[in-house]
Amino acid sequence: MSQWTLDDARQALQKYWGYEDFRPGQDTVIESVLRGDDTLVLFPTGGGKSLCYQVPALVMDGLTIVISPLVALMQDQVEQLKERGIRATFINSTIPRYEVEQRLVNARNGMYRLLYISPERLATDRWKVEQQQLNISLIAIDEAHCISEWGHNFRPSYRKIKEEFGELPDDVRWMALTATATPEVRDDLVKNLEFKNPSIVTSGFDRPNLQYWVSKTPRKKETLIKAVERGAKMGSGIVYANTRKDCEKWAHEFTRRGIGSAAYHAGMSSDNRERVQKQWIEGSVPVVVATNAFGMGIDKSDCRFVIHYTLPLSLEAYYQEAGRAGRDGEPAYPILIYKDGDLELLKSRIERAYPEYETIKLCYDGLCDELELAIGTLHESASAVNFSKIAKRTGLSVNKVSSSLQVLQRLELLEITELYVPKIGVRFVVSHEMLRSFIERSESKKGEFLDRLYRQFGPNAFHQSHYLDESYLTEKLNVTAHQLKKALEVFAERDQILAYELLGEQPLIRLTEPRMQRFEIDRHETYHYRDVLLKKLSYMHQYAETGGCREKFLRIYFGETNLSDCGHCDYCVTKKGDPKIAVNQVDLGKVRELLRSGVQNANGIRQATGWSHEKVQRVIHFMTREQQISRVVRETGVEYQLSGS
Repeated sequence: MSQWTLDDARQALQKYWGYEDFRPGQDTVIESVLRGDDTLVLFPTGGGKSLCYQVPALVMDGLTIVISPLVALMQDQVEQLKERGIRATFINSTIPRYEVEQRLVNARNGMYRLLYISPERLATDRWKVEQQQLNISLIAIDEAHCISEWGHNFRPSYRKIKEEFGELPDDVRWMALTATATPEVRDDLVKNLEFKNPSIVTSGFDRPNLQYWVSKTPRKKETLIKAVERGAKMGSGIVYANTRKDCEKWAHEFTRRGIGSAAYHAGMSSDNRERVQKQWIEGSVPVVVATNAFGMGIDKSDCRFVIHYTLPLSLEAYYQEAGRAGRDGEPAYPILIYKDGDLELLKSRIERAYPEYETIKLCYDGLCDELELAIGTLHESASAVNFSKIAKRTGLSVNKVSSSLQVLQRLELLEITELYVPKIGVRFVVSHEMLRSFIERSESKKGEFLDRLYRQFGPNAFHQSHYLDESYLTEKLNVTAHQLKKALEVFAERDQILAYELLGEQPLIRLTEPRMQRFEIDRHETYHYRDVLLKKLSYMHQYAETGGCREKFLRIYFGETNLSDCGHCDYCVTKKGDPKIAVNQVDLGKVRELLRSGVQNANGIRQATGWSHEKVQRVIHFMTREQQISRVVRETGVEYQLSGS
């Protein structure tokens, strides 16, 4: 019998989050965890998965380990927890080794309730030593679809999580959480994690307020402009585009048309990305045109539309991104715009992401040479790598270098960490004594500045580069970013007392194995996932081309059965099906007349027309989407009125 109850969990929920009770399904999950059952959580995007492990972490004794694949997400969640007064931290390759060690010591001493960690870190020797001394109560695997090659973001390191933890006490609880698990993925998760009679809790993939719409057209540009102009009248939204260039172009175009818009993509500085994200959440910029990196972990309930300007690569990705609309339960519109040629472009994109074997081999050797790694040498810590330098060494294009490195990461031969916060690395190239002497001989302001710089980076910077956030340094040293960089340039080039690196968009890379004498990888394993991706793209294309209900197609893909048509997607509202429930101009005129005469709700319309419930819903959804009527929530229920009245 568990010593913790759901009432204990509710008290924690009220104390730290201010909510009176859990959403449907969250209580079932938390009861299962507190009971000690292995638990698999299948909630849609925005379904409140994170509370399912954060609340038990506050109720149970010991430490909750959260396995997360995304650096930005773990950092964001830790900041949110700290703001609520909850002790939490994270470990990933963006923080220096000495800081990793300190956080692990703190965890051992019981200073945290939650510790977020990337799956790759579980394989490190330091973690294996420290893990034995941690009082672990719960292991929560977020984005658990990454375990399976059928998940849309397959990560081989996820498949070793159970193995890396080794033998743990029997009372350690396990849970896995995902928004996008097909039946194949669920079976794979349960098998890989060795769950015994798990509790599988799902809230279903039904989002009745989402009205899925697909527009296949050769006039994509005109269709997009009309959709955004219409959507912007209802509220904020997201437009997903494939390229940075498209993001910039369309953000400019919408702004020119009087719709406040901003681009969001990896080519922007982290400060600019954070600014755009904040403006969108606050509503000062209603439309963001973004690559698919936008939206992860962003909590905005009133997004009214999500438009994809081409086919996504998988139904999992589409469902997750479309699900960022309408989290408040009000009507919202996921819209897909595509043309015939999009499919072939995406196929070639997938194939280009898997270069020829000899190209991958050449890139591996070029990377090792750039890192100055001898054969058999282990790469001790992550290093900033400039892809252009590898391209110059190898004669490959930067794109082929990038693709090859991504394949090597998927094969777990290296780790790549994208930096979301600009960092500055410093290594002193003189002895401690020489540095002190230089400080004492320098004129007062320069000497004082260098002394403060040394105090920030500490003695570890004499042995290897030590990295700190640029914003932290400028605050501590009371200088601008430009002033700091100019000072470092003087110390490095003129005084030659230190070396420095500016890390922004350059990723950090660490080889996980000693450099191979002869590069050899399993060719079948290398290209197997490419074939998986092509098959998933095929399912996405089938969804776009289906001659039936969109929502039903999605829910069947994710394993639901015995479903009826949703009644509110584009097929259900506009396609010619059952003549008893088809929508025509005469029907729209009847509803307009009824609303003018004072009939304001769905029941009144049904009684006045004699239509079925399904037909009334189709007409209402169609007229709401076309902004002919608007939805009003009153104490007596939901009513409708003619737009503009």
